[in-house]
Amino acid sequence: MSQAPVVERGGRSGHATRDELADLLFGYIGGLKRRLMASVPEELKGEFGAVTWHQVGALEQLRAATETSSGATMNEIARMQQCALSSASALVDRVIRLGFAERLSDPEDRRIIHIVPTKLGLRMLDRFDEARKTVALEALAALSDADLEQLVLLMSKIVDWPEPGHAREVAHD
Repeated sequence: MSQAPVVERGGRSGHATRDELADLLFGYIGGLKRRLMASVPEELKGEFGAVTWHQVGALEQLRAATETSSGATMNEIARMQQCALSSASALVDRVIRLGFAERLSDPEDRRIIHIVPTKLGLRMLDRFDEARKTVALEALAALSDADLEQLVLLMSKIVDWPEPGHAREVAHD
């Protein structure tokens, strides 16, 4: 396996294999996530302290679903969350108990139930979005504009990579 140049923490240069680089990347992603989670403003923790990041993610998916349809069914939520229907159900129950979402019957078919964010849930998401942007800008302050553009470009390549089962040529430069 070829060795790629890498700059490790503390600015030390060295060489690492793709496997080692993957480990470093996921370590950095975990560190970034911890940094972002630790820096949620105290007033948000106090106001919405019972909500978890997982619940925020589910609410974001529900908000997106309401922009294109009448919300999301339990099956759609399970698919979005990539979890079992029972796990999605438990997640939705917790978010509803917190007042951030509600169940609505489909006007055309009462057997279909849509889950949608409440006004409180949307307000909480707006506040989290503002806080997350502030935290992200602080976390990215160490990067120049050119570095940030490169990071975004590289992250988009990872996120936009085809799902398993779809072939794509791999570059090993």
